[in-house]
Amino acid sequence: VLNPNAELLFGGPVLRDFSFDFTFVARSEAEGREIRKIIRFFKTGMMAKFLDTSSFLSTPDIFTLEYRRGKDVLNTVNRFNETGLALRTMAVDYAPNGYWSAYRDSHPVALRMDLEFTELRPIYYQDQEATPETSVGL
Repeated sequence: VLNPNAELLFGGPVLRDFSFDFTFVARSEAEGREIRKIIRFFKTGMMAKFLDTSSFLSTPDIFTLEYRRGKDVLNTVNRFNETGLALRTMAVDYAPNGYWSAYRDSHPVALRMDLEFTELRPIYYQDQEATPETSVGL
């Protein structure tokens, strides 16, 4: 006898979302500049681009993420779809401790950056089977 409940539970493949929260604390003016570059990189990468003419848009950047330790990809955490991810939202809190504090060059003492990525293609059984057996998979 077929189980009709299994069909009710499966609504179809879904795109996975991943959230990352980073807290930055600059110990010098040079580190403050690097933090600003990181924030600008993600803000720029998540925006659509005009093509040669102003009539057409191109998609935002596609990000490829991996958990690494040195040169090695970690097997103890999930992997991401090889087709890449889109950065859907980004929030920067320039006063994560509840109050504003900055260095002489106006860089905040601490800030928090929240990123939310979405995979561009769902994960299927074959994708999971193709991952190394020593890893936790996708």
